[in-house]
Order: sequence, then structure tokens, then C-alpha cells
Amino acid sequence: MARSNGSGQSWPYLFRVFTVLCAVILLLAQDGAAAASGGALEVCLTYEGLTRWAVPALFLLWGMFALEDGRGADLTGMSLGWLLPAFVTLVLWSAVYAMAECLLAGGGLSLHGFLARLRDAALGDTASHLWLLWPLLGLYLVLPVLRRFVSAAGRWEVVYFLVLCFLFASVLPLWSALSPHGVLPALLERLRVHLVLGFAGCFVGGWYLRHYTIGRVPEFLLYILGVCGMILTLMGDRLLGGGRALWYDYTAPGVVLTAAAFATLFRYVLGISDERSRRQGVRSLGGYVFGVYLIHRIWVLLFRWLGFGLLDFNPLLSIPLLALLVFVLSIPFAWLLGRIPGAGRWLTGSGQ
Repeated sequence: MARSNGSGQSWPYLFRVFTVLCAVILLLAQDGAAAASGGALEVCLTYEGLTRWAVPALFLLWGMFALEDGRGADLTGMSLGWLLPAFVTLVLWSAVYAMAECLLAGGGLSLHGFLARLRDAALGDTASHLWLLWPLLGLYLVLPVLRRFVSAAGRWEVVYFLVLCFLFASVLPLWSALSPHGVLPALLERLRVHLVLGFAGCFVGGWYLRHYTIGRVPEFLLYILGVCGMILTLMGDRLLGGGRALWYDYTAPGVVLTAAAFATLFRYVLGISDERSRRQGVRSLGGYVFGVYLIHRIWVLLFRWLGFGLLDFNPLLSIPLLALLVFVLSIPFAWLLGRIPGAGRWLTGSGQ
């Protein structure tokens, strides 16, 4: 494995576009599962299982960019460059969604009402689909420490950290749930290491996948583990028990391994051509595509207000088609917001 500077690579931007689209499908599948039953419920849950990996993949992507050389290396850079913009994005869009729901329910629009919703969001009453920005804020709090670690650590020190993260944040909770009376799970649980690591493994793992070139054998091993991880996510409760929620957890081994396999696939197989215009186009779209994630629920609320329900049609088709529709409809608005001087990155999360 060789270490390289990943700042000139375009594949992370293409992977970000694909991941955000899958995250939209995930949210729609969760919406459908909350109201469906019978066969429709199974379809929604299957789509959810197929796209759960998008959440840890977003943390992989955030780590790729936040841990770049020279960025967020001190407390000032962390606060102004990463933490504050993410917090503003979380609070602002939560207030926007609260106002949108109020308007669609027949309420009025006022500056006082908007400021009240900003205050509520700042105190923790945020939009449900923006929950993942909370652990991201936690990671940004320790960004200077993580940044100094990856810049000074050797390859095997980073691998050791990633193994610890996978063991304590993914394998141990699963093992403890399947064998709650075992001696070793109880002993490891007392160490409480998983409370420290959490999504940090995905954060650092994204940086690792971007900056280190891995050999063919580890690459194909990741693909095999990713396929096995997807199978475990979808069928783990039937094969090994423990319940669907255990295998669908965002840090479950199958979910995390699938995210890592997709990231590897985009780097080594699904990259874009060297044509400059294509590379620039992908980098541009990837730069503001998280704004699509922030905006797309407005369209979902609007369609719901117009009487279009996700389960009015066969969810096997309605979930991916609606996801693609709201994704495409959100792109021009994310692009326009992203071009507002000085405020674009705060409105679209493009700095995240």
C-alpha cells in the first residue's frame, strides 16, 4: 500500500453523488415502512436494507474531505471552518422544514415564527432526516486531534485504529446481542471503547481509502466482504437471529463493510474519464450535492400535500422513481443556493 495525496482525485465526488441518491432512497423507504403492511412493508424494508450503507458512507466521505492536509488543524480552523457551518446548516434547515410543514398545514409565515423555530432547532428540536449532522458535529469537535493523528501516524497505526473501531463499534455490539451472557462480550463492554469510537472509524476510514493505494488482494477482499455484508444486512436476522433492527444498525458490521466496499469500487472501478470537462462537472456536482439531501424533503412534503402518497403505487417502483425525481428536482436549487457569495456552503453543506 502506498500513501498518496488525494486532493486531486475526482472519484470521491462521484461517490458522493451516488451516496446521496441512495440516502434519499433510504429515507423514502423508511417513510414507506412506517405506513405500510404486508408485501409493501417487505419491499420498503428491503430497499431500506439495500441502502443503509449510505449513512456510514457519508461519514466516510466527510472524513475524506475534513481530514485533508492543512484544514482544521487547529481549534480556530475547526470552529470556523467545520463546526460552525455544520451547526448553522442543521439549525437553519430544521427551521425551514418546521416553517414548511406549518405553511402546508394552513399556518402563517412570520419573522417571529421563523426566529422561534431557529431557537427551537438550536436547542435540539431538529428535522428528523438531519439527525446525522449531530454525530458529525461531535466528530468536528475532535477534528484537530484526528487531523494530527492521521498526519503523523504510520499506515499500520491507522489500520490498528480502524480495527479497534470496527471491533468495538460494529462487531462487539452485534456479538453482545447474539450472545448476551458470554464472558468476553461482557468484559469488552465494560471497557466502553465504543462510546469513544462510534462513527470515528468511518471518518478516518474515508481518509484512509482516499490516501492509501491498496493492493489487488485487499481490494477484492473488500468486495467479497461488502457482498457478504449486504447479505448479512438483509438476511442476518433469519440466518443468525437477533432481529432485523440489530442487522440494520448504521454501525452494524454488514452495513459498514458494504459502505467500505462501495467506496473502494468507486475508486478503483467506477472512476470517471480523464476528460477535463467531465471531471470538472462531477467535482462541481459533488461539491454541492449534499444540498440535495437537505432540500429534497421539501419536495416530499409538497407531494404529500398535493395528495401523492408513496404507497399509492407499487413501492417496488415508486420508491426509486420518486427518489430519482426529488433528487433531480433538488439539483438546480442546491446549485443556486451554493452560488450565493459567502453563504453558499452554509446553505448547502458544501463544506461538510
